[in-house]
Amino acid sequence: MRKLILVSLMSLVTLSTSIYAGGKGVAEATTAVVPIETIDPSPWYLGAGIVWAKLSGCNLQPGCEYEDVTYGAMVRGGYDYNQYVGIEARYIRTFLDEGPFGGAPLAHIGIFLKPQYPVSERVNVYGLLGYGYTENLGNGARLDYFDSGSGFSAGAGIEYDLSDREYDREDNGIYDRDFDGYADQGRGWSLFLDYQRLLIDSDIPDLDAISLGLRYDF
Repeated sequence: MRKLILVSLMSLVTLSTSIYAGGKGVAEATTAVVPIETIDPSPWYLGAGIVWAKLSGCNLQPGCEYEDVTYGAMVRGGYDYNQYVGIEARYIRTFLDEGPFGGAPLAHIGIFLKPQYPVSERVNVYGLLGYGYTENLGNGARLDYFDSGSGFSAGAGIEYDLSDREYDREDNGIYDRDFDGYADQGRGWSLFLDYQRLLIDSDIPDLDAISLGLRYDF
């Protein structure tokens, strides 16, 4: 009888242990694993802003020094290959050509190699090296000192990321490339300021432009 009771107790303990272990295994197996989303922003971006432009130089006549200042708008679009290099196209059009605030209106289009470097998580500095075409849209005497020209164009600028970085990192997951999410190369808005010499040619007037605006990364 004692032997029968002992065997029954051992069986009960073994059964309880098995049920507990099995239940724990089922609980662990049914625990949901929440996947981390991978953010895959497009390398493409678009931007737009306002422009201050100056045309200055000499038309090879005595007392020929002149300077025209004009204002307008610009659009830019590009593709970031990685955190160090991209390619960009831009168009500038000024239209204030009369009165105390304006000079000869200009149109400019260019394509550029864009070397860049993210100096911090929010700040990106960049250069512009490429080819541009600029046309003087003025009339009359203005065309005597510059009509149109094309050739090497260059510039430099800085961009500041305005996106909600904590939201992107904690709630939306991780980026699928090392360079995404730094400087302005994540998804969202950034502010830019840059300078460009529209054409670099000793035979034409100096053509300078400063642009301020917003960029959006898709």
